[in-house]
Amino acid sequence: MNLRAIFAIVIAGAFTLCVKRAPAEDKSVGEKSAEVWGQTKQKTKEISKAVVKKTRETVEAVEHKIDQPDADARKVDVKVTDKGVQMPRSLPPGKTAFVVANTGKQKHNFKITGNGLDESFWFSIAPGSNKTMQAELQAGSYEAVCSVGAHAGKETKTQLSVK
Repeated sequence: MNLRAIFAIVIAGAFTLCVKRAPAEDKSVGEKSAEVWGQTKQKTKEISKAVVKKTRETVEAVEHKIDQPDADARKVDVKVTDKGVQMPRSLPPGKTAFVVANTGKQKHNFKITGNGLDESFWFSIAPGSNKTMQAELQAGSYEAVCSVGAHAGKETKTQLSVK
């Protein structure tokens, strides 16, 4: 054996002794990555749920505070049913507080659009509940409808004339 071969064997042996061998119970990089990814997904879901819950609480608190219309606003009773919106078809212009009652069996919302106005509640109205929305109505034509996505096209739209 020549000196080079002996030297190569010694270096290979030293290298082998210096490299830590992983015990059989240690996880592979792929397994560790999958585990960390799973933990990350779970934590993200938990944080997302907490953010949604807090956002909903905040919005409901804000809606509750603005649920009281200005004293000089004209109050208009609106019923949202499983078939559509029931409300007056004609109103005079001015500050208007729509007192919206959900008399249906499903969650509903109230949206009024037209003449530059596009207003709706941030969250749906539960059956048997009511909310108040204030808007400044200008002369023109408006349309009122439930804005819950699944109800689109299933409920009648109500035309409102302001003059």
